[in-house]
Amino acid sequence: MGRPTRRALLAAGLGAWVFPAPARSVRADEASKVSQAEALYRPTPNGLFSCAACTLFVKPRSCKVVAGDISPNGWCKLFDLAD
Repeated sequence: MGRPTRRALLAAGLGAWVFPAPARSVRADEASKVSQAEALYRPTPNGLFSCAACTLFVKPRSCKVVAGDISPNGWCKLFDLAD
């Protein structure tokens, strides 16, 4: 077989966008996150920086990358301030 055409590559990418994969279960999602210990999470802010200001924080008490109960007043080494 030869190299895929640009059209085939675009169609494959568009197919993934138009027909996204089914949502993963909550348990599988939690398993893919890092532990609070690995993230050096703490329930207190780091100066003016807290989870509530982080782009990864999910209201009311969750995080896209750190597992477990996350306080809006907490902080970890994965903190990401919005631009």
